[in-house]
Amino acid sequence: MAANTIFISSSLMAFVLFLLVQQLPLVVLSRSLRHKNPQSFNTLLSTLEGLSKGQTHENLHHLRLYLQRLGYLNYNSETTTLNKDYFDDVLESAVKLYQRNYHLKITGKLDIDTLNEAAKARCGVPDTGLRFKSISNNNNGEHHHTNISANDDFLLNINEGSLYSFFDGNPKWPSDKTHLNYTFNSVVEPIPQEDLRAASSAAFAEWAFHSKFTFEELLQVDVPSDIKIGYFFGDHGDGRPFDGTGNLLGHAFAPTDGRLHLDAEDFITFNPPGPDQYDLISLILHEIGHLLGLLHSSDPNAVMFSSLQAGITRRFLTEDDIAGIQALYAEQ
Repeated sequence: MAANTIFISSSLMAFVLFLLVQQLPLVVLSRSLRHKNPQSFNTLLSTLEGLSKGQTHENLHHLRLYLQRLGYLNYNSETTTLNKDYFDDVLESAVKLYQRNYHLKITGKLDIDTLNEAAKARCGVPDTGLRFKSISNNNNGEHHHTNISANDDFLLNINEGSLYSFFDGNPKWPSDKTHLNYTFNSVVEPIPQEDLRAASSAAFAEWAFHSKFTFEELLQVDVPSDIKIGYFFGDHGDGRPFDGTGNLLGHAFAPTDGRLHLDAEDFITFNPPGPDQYDLISLILHEIGHLLGLLHSSDPNAVMFSSLQAGITRRFLTEDDIAGIQALYAEQ
């Protein structure tokens, strides 16, 4: 009997140890990510203050990559690729367009206001759709779309009307696809899975309340779903690599792709965020907007505005967000 007891105990211990080993890579990786201290993008930006066309700086290529990721700069340009550290006409035009979209003084120079805007933590989805905005500026409130270029001599006022925008081509979910299911596929877990599920549920409920969509979590593992939500880090194979702590917080793809990715290296929390933390519900709420077809808004109060400040929550859709989703699916 004693021998059998020892055998059973040893087997049980081995089984428990096996389970712990299976979980160990995930736990260790999560901790190592949270304590990673890469060179700060903001520090690199600060070295560029005051630069303008015609000047050269060794860190300009970091700004080029940032503007290229966000859709302001075309890296297929021969001038851009050959002169990465030279402030040329192409880079100046990109800076002007960036300044216009964020209601900054349009100088084409890397002034402190422009660099401060670029230093903000934000969504990694490109801003290219901000060139096409819905503006109400006539007496009867009708909307039209305006093509904005870096050479325009006027600034858009967020009080003039709705500043939501759509992806190029206005991709959307089919008219017969209003019930969307979702699953989770994180490669790391920097926060408890139940917190990610609860935050996602709250964010989906807010979109469901203001749109024709309903959402359902599938509890099975590794099953097909319309939407997949997960934590990733670095270059994770979707063409939109994360950048470490503090700049790109997450991204999602236009309909009907369904991928929503969060950067595991950023301090994103389900609890009320501290001064150095980002609100998980606010971030997921924003990314769901992309999954449904909205691009970024120029209204800094909107959920779909591109940046999210640490310590701030934006858990409820604004009039601009609601107008955008209703306009996109108005014909269905």
